Amino acid sequence: MQTNIDRWNPVSKGLHWLIAILILCAWGSIELHEFYEKGDPMRKWWEYLHFTIGFGILLLALLRLYWRSTHPRPKLFGGRWQRKVSLLVQGLFYVLMLAMPITGMAMRQFAGKETPLFWLFKLPPLVEKNIDIAEQLEFFHKELLWNTLLALLVLHISGALWHHFVNRDDTLRHMLPWR
Repeated sequence: MQTNIDRWNPVSKGLHWLIAILILCAWGSIELHEFYEKGDPMRKWWEYLHFTIGFGILLLALLRLYWRSTHPRPKLFGGRWQRKVSLLVQGLFYVLMLAMPITGMAMRQFAGKETPLFWLFKLPPLVEKNIDIAEQLEFFHKELLWNTLLALLVLHISGALWHHFVNRDDTLRHMLPWR
């Protein structure tokens, strides 16, 4: 395995941007479902899209973790504290990319609901229905994890822009998809 590289490999870049786009789509789909009354088929369609995108993010995050463990990352720019914050934010992103879909599916499991995926099959409830646990998972999924993800996203984008405009290093350029 090559250990001294100066750029992210194309698969790492592709997974980064694909997951970023899917996170935005998951957010958009669950927001759009609110425009429809309960019982409206379009409301269910947007929910099913949300579940499918979330499951796709889970699979891609697992692939990304595998790829990351088998391929080196380029050197980190910035001071020691910036490198530590960068690694912390990246690690938390991985945790959230796994935790969001898992808590979403667990929430539905404990609510006693099937989870339709890809309009091809439905994941049946595999645990005993427990509305209290489902509500706790809902809070964890919608409030704690989602708001943490948004805060990390702001920090991540701010860091990339700081490196680009203030430090004037290649951090941002290395991850742009067209380079």
